[in-house]
Amino acid sequence: MCGILAFIDFTNMELDENLLIRMRDTMYHRGPDDDGIYLHRSVGLAHRRLSIIDLSEAGRQPMTNEDSTIFLVCNGEIYNYLELKEDLIKKGHKFLSESDSEVIIHQYEEIGEHCLDTFNGMFAFLLWDIGKQRLFGARDRLGIKPLYYFVDEKKIILASEIKAIIENPNVPRKPDYKAISDYLFAGRALGNKSMFEGIKELEPGHMLSVDKATEDVQIKKYWDVSYNYNFNRSDISLIDELSWLLDDAVRIRCRSDALLGCHLSGGLDSSTVVAMASKYRKPLKAFSIKFSEDDRVDESEYAKAVADHVGAEYYEYSPTATDLQTLFAFLLWHMDVPMANVGGFSYYAVSHLARQYAKVSLTGHGGDELFAGYPAQFMASYNTTDMFTLHEDSYVTGKRSLLARIGEKLIYDGPKGFCSSIKNRFSKSVPSFEDVWIQLHCGYIPQKSPSLHERFLTKLQGYSPKVDYISPLTVSNTEEILDRCLYHDLKVYLPSLLHLEDRASMSQSIESRVPLLDFRIVEFLATVPPKQKVKCMEPKYLLRRISSSILPEKVWKRKDKFPFPVPEQMWFSCELNDLTKQILLSKRSLARGIFKPYILRDACRNVISPWPLMNVELWFKLFIDQDPIWLGMVHPSEARSASC
Repeated sequence: MCGILAFIDFTNMELDENLLIRMRDTMYHRGPDDDGIYLHRSVGLAHRRLSIIDLSEAGRQPMTNEDSTIFLVCNGEIYNYLELKEDLIKKGHKFLSESDSEVIIHQYEEIGEHCLDTFNGMFAFLLWDIGKQRLFGARDRLGIKPLYYFVDEKKIILASEIKAIIENPNVPRKPDYKAISDYLFAGRALGNKSMFEGIKELEPGHMLSVDKATEDVQIKKYWDVSYNYNFNRSDISLIDELSWLLDDAVRIRCRSDALLGCHLSGGLDSSTVVAMASKYRKPLKAFSIKFSEDDRVDESEYAKAVADHVGAEYYEYSPTATDLQTLFAFLLWHMDVPMANVGGFSYYAVSHLARQYAKVSLTGHGGDELFAGYPAQFMASYNTTDMFTLHEDSYVTGKRSLLARIGEKLIYDGPKGFCSSIKNRFSKSVPSFEDVWIQLHCGYIPQKSPSLHERFLTKLQGYSPKVDYISPLTVSNTEEILDRCLYHDLKVYLPSLLHLEDRASMSQSIESRVPLLDFRIVEFLATVPPKQKVKCMEPKYLLRRISSSILPEKVWKRKDKFPFPVPEQMWFSCELNDLTKQILLSKRSLARGIFKPYILRDACRNVISPWPLMNVELWFKLFIDQDPIWLGMVHPSEARSASC
């Protein structure tokens, strides 16, 4: 887990080494153990290192081959590196380190860009081929590790985080208003957009090549989920094969020369990972958090039961509203973008706890997206959520309750408009699957939003995020509604969670690994018909059957859903109200022209949720305004000592 950077000047102007170092070191938190740089005239690579495998200097990057014709910077891990290395040695390749990253160089030498098909890992890497004067890079299949790029007629810059790119004074700090509307509609920028105009995100499962001589930049997809159902497997053989895959995914992710533990929420996904990892790491350390103000969001009972059951060492921390207030600017600076939900604070808190005892932590991300664990997936597919124990209270769900949404519509639309929308909702016309999915997940399209300022709508020039949002529903190669839902969550919702997890963990210099997102598991589940995925309409049926032999019964039989168990509503109505006013009612915020001023005031009175508004406004203050007061609140040493 590291921070990477590449810079090519197409005009052949010699790069400024001091600038390259300054850009690299904005990502110090991603790799405080070591740093490195390769600079040859108009081409530069830079690296911040978090030492996980091969802790010696031999693992330093940029890394090169035997004759120094290829240089590499990599963020992440190649989990099957031992198997690949053994094969490459047989073919005559000589290794200079014990690092997993070195297999990328030799596998590229052996089979070129097809090396990507052989890697099992989470990664974003950039490789400079001196002979071809070509930069080759890629991002892992699921997008666990980030990679951004900026290109114009003079240069291309690529980095793990946007803040490294905009540290260059020749990269404009301009907001991408379409991306902002994406965030307000769906919780994140869609497609390859970032919140900054001109800065793009390399999408998951994509590769990139840059020909320095021709200045040609090519981007190509190298992997996607393809549904090809096998109707001939018995449940027993299906569960046996999947169980082996899950266990092997955990096994290879326990490879580390640094101390390793697990995040443990008490839910099915992280509990399964902890139970399997306990076979390969003894004693295993398990890290959990709880919010003491409200027992409705306290899952510690289940987390402790799992730790006791598998013999893990259990560590717990209770973050507070004061912690979030102190850390809000710090978190948003690390995120580079507005946070989709307050779950980013939860990820930070457990990572901050973990860093006291380990350097690597396994998590349960991906379980709901792969195994069908979200109520919306069942509502869209089967028109029911009876198989869940749902908590309407917004403390628990992390989303607005039904009553809260009705109240907002009454305030926004007025009685006449509200009655009209209800009439339309229950009219004889049947909404499309895509419209149902949007209703379950999204806010207003910009042109119908009562909260957006006219100046902001003018900047959008008629743009609506709806088309980009529903695109994954239309391009998946299956007619099965449930799998279309899962595919969409894999492409749109999961990247938001992975972004939060990556930035929160890296802010604490912790490597977070996600065994459930092993691409072999993803591909295997794409062969499983929905009727076997959720047999008898049971959410995460397959994972429950597997975990039933390794977890306490009260854990694997749980039906309740705690997506982001933070007492958000309580905090923002009490302890965090002053912070809300400080951000939203400043002169600059009221005059910004994104939200109508009365909406900002309503958010401060908790008439509507302040979360997305606060994130957008604070993002502007930090990254566009570069407000010295708010930037003064993101100094890592201050923020890290603010909690625990």
